[in-house]
Parts: sequence; structure tokens; C-alpha cells
Amino acid sequence: MSLLNEIKRLYGCRAIIAAMAVHELKARYAGTLAGSLWAIVNPLITILVYWFVFSVGLKVKPMGDVPFILFFSVGLIPWTTFSEALTLNANAVVGNAYLVKKMVFPTEVLPLVNILAGLIVHVIMVALVTLIFLAYGFPVTVFNLQFAYYLFALTVFSTGLSWFVAALNVFQRDIGLIIGVALNIWFWLTPVVYGVEVLPPKYLFFARLNPMFYIIEGYRNSFLYGVPFWHGWKTGIYFWSLSLSALYLGALFFRRFKNDFAEVL
Repeated sequence: MSLLNEIKRLYGCRAIIAAMAVHELKARYAGTLAGSLWAIVNPLITILVYWFVFSVGLKVKPMGDVPFILFFSVGLIPWTTFSEALTLNANAVVGNAYLVKKMVFPTEVLPLVNILAGLIVHVIMVALVTLIFLAYGFPVTVFNLQFAYYLFALTVFSTGLSWFVAALNVFQRDIGLIIGVALNIWFWLTPVVYGVEVLPPKYLFFARLNPMFYIIEGYRNSFLYGVPFWHGWKTGIYFWSLSLSALYLGALFFRRFKNDFAEVL
């Protein structure tokens, strides 16, 4: 299978993916008073809870010259997008059995629908956090635009894993539960709440093996420290090698078993 040909084919389905993503966002919060605003309210509440616990309760000192709420929120946004992509896409195929059984429907787009919906919320959250930065006196700089590069990197990595878990969950329904446990562990292995400076030097190498380390630190370098994305080029090469491998293998795995989905469901 040519990954490039697969990408071209999916690009031809971009209108379907966009329409389904918008519908997904509307359906996800249909019947609620706040509607789609819940997609923004939930991570904001999470940020406020962690801020209260660590800044007010435990009186954690600012990370350098950066208030904890800024340090944490910049790390939480990409993590939330990533974790929701895997959680929702575990059921992307199972939850759309009526579409899967239509042989003319391109089932590969189902995980992409949740990812695109998450990206829409992600961009809105970045805009809101930027306003918080301005309120704290942090200026908007050209380095902030780097988040688009790291968001693209996150999307590639998430897509590969999403294709894999979406297909695997059709045959083994425990995957959804396993992902929830794995993400809880993964969260604390990723410098979302804490900074890398708290890690002993001997563990820093192993921390960098975590692909989300590259993304979270990239967001902080973009919004807080003004470090260009090519600064950590060695970690970048490792990340892209892992991500492109995940994208290819995820697409291969999904395509290998997609013809069996309808029979199992």
C-alpha cells in the first residue's frame, strides 16, 4: 500500500470529513443548554481545578517567571486533543456500524472525523489561552505561530494511532477500556503538569522517548520561551520517524481488516 496514494484518496474525501466533523460537534452536545460550548468549558474547568489545587492549595511556585496557569494550560491543550482523539476513535468504527455496512462508504475517514472535530476545538482553545497570556502581560510573538507546526505533528501521530485502535476495537472491545487506563499513565509520564527541570538528568533521555514530550515542549517553546522548532532537531527526527511509522502501520492495519468490519459488526 502506498501511503501517499492513501493520503490523496482521503484528501478527495475532505468535504465528507468536514461535514461529518461539524455534525459530530453538534451531535456531541445536542440537547444541552450550552451546546458546543461544553467542548471549551470542560478543558477550561480542568485548567482552573489544577490551578486551584497546585497554585492555591499546594502553593506551587511559578515555573521560572511563568505563572503556573499559563505553564499548565499550554501543555494541557495539545494533551487534551491527543487523548480525546484516541478515546473517541476507539469507537469510531464500532459506533458507526450503519455506515460501515455500506460498502461504498470509505470507512478510513471515520477516525479523521473525530480528529478534525478536535482540531476545531483546539484552535478555539489556543485563541482563548492567548487572551489569558495577554491578560498576564505576555506579548504575542512570531514564535506563537509555531504551534501550527506542532499541531500538524500531533495530528499525524494521532491519526496513525487512531486508525490502529479504531480497527482493533472492532475485534477486541476491551481496547476502549485499556486506552483509558493507558492514557492516565501516559499523562503522568508526560510533562503536562510538571516541567522537565524537575526530572533527574539520568531520566531525561527516557522522557524524550515519549513522543508527546516533543509536542508538549514544542507548545511551551512556542508560547512561553520563544525557542525555534528546529532547536531540538534530534528529538524532532526521532518524533517524525516514530510518527510516520505509526501513520503507515496504522493505515496498513486498518486497510488490512476493513473488509471484515461489516461481518463482525
